[in-house]
Amino acid sequence: LRTALNTSVSFHSWNTSMKFSCPETPMNQSKLPTETKLRAEIPKMMILVKSPTEKELRVREILSKLDQQIPPRPFTYLNTTTSATHSIATILNPRVKYCKGDQLDILVETRDYLRNRKEYGGDFLRARMSSPALEAGASGKVTDFNNGTYLVSFTLFWEGQVALSILLIHPSEGVSALWRARNQGYDRIAFKGKFVNGTSQVLTECGLTLNSSNELCKYLYSGGEEVFYCRKPQHMPCEALTHVCTKQQGVSFLTDKEKHLFQK
Repeated sequence: LRTALNTSVSFHSWNTSMKFSCPETPMNQSKLPTETKLRAEIPKMMILVKSPTEKELRVREILSKLDQQIPPRPFTYLNTTTSATHSIATILNPRVKYCKGDQLDILVETRDYLRNRKEYGGDFLRARMSSPALEAGASGKVTDFNNGTYLVSFTLFWEGQVALSILLIHPSEGVSALWRARNQGYDRIAFKGKFVNGTSQVLTECGLTLNSSNELCKYLYSGGEEVFYCRKPQHMPCEALTHVCTKQQGVSFLTDKEKHLFQK
């Protein structure tokens, strides 16, 4: 689900032929129009002899850094969250012509539905540059100043006319809600593992994390570093695991108010 900030920037009305001798005629800084558009089977595993403690610590370190970059953003009213319609995108130091290899910078000032300036960052923005006629496209770089403003930078890789778009995928309040829900429900994703040994079949609980005093089988995704656990059935080896399927929980960790952030 997307709330879209479609700050579509089209240079079709400008001369955007990119030549290596490009005069840099200054133009008045222009504001760009904004408008709202707004039985699973586990991959093949292999048995672990030893838990990858060093890798697990590295994962925890990364998650800790993400926690710092995605702070809680509680909100009382939806109209105080980021609005694509009222946010403003401005081309910095616009020119009449751009050369291949030049950089084009856009300043995005986010506002809420009451047109108030946002004072913190964290919005999930996606910037794209494309030339459909050339079947060419590239992503822009988004720099978050953590004060409600963003710098979106595009490198002009090819000659010709280009169209730019900046999409608001999720407001910062939505990003925060999703991260909290992910952390809150990460260890509650339910799986069932099927162990087969001869004519005997046993189903046991499996998951990415298991709080159990029982003996556990530990597995590693082939080609990955994600550890997966199953409770070890009695009188069966860990190698007897043949299938894993998810168990529908029907539980959401988003509040009713937060769910509105992801509705079109």
